[in-house]
Amino acid sequence: MTPISETPVTAPDTRALYPSLRDKRVIISGGGSGIGAGLVEAFARQGARVAFVDVAEEASRALIDTLDGVAHTPVFRVLDLTDLDALSRVFAELQT
Repeated sequence: MTPISETPVTAPDTRALYPSLRDKRVIISGGGSGIGAGLVEAFARQGARVAFVDVAEEASRALIDTLDGVAHTPVFRVLDLTDLDALSRVFAELQT
């Protein structure tokens, strides 16, 4: 018999569900890590259509790989927000 202290504890999923976010379009800058990555994951798990930009390509692609089972796979584009021409091109592309 396994002692109670060694029994694995699994926490229930307590994330709130927001049906109003399903299929909404969200664009996040700095979505490859930190708070931005948390936002990408949270919106994607709510069913939103997430696009995000970041200069950290490897971390951003790794984030997408962790989001199996979401309704819409997030779209990632490498972008330095200080490059205004690139910013305009990427946002025009993401609007289609």
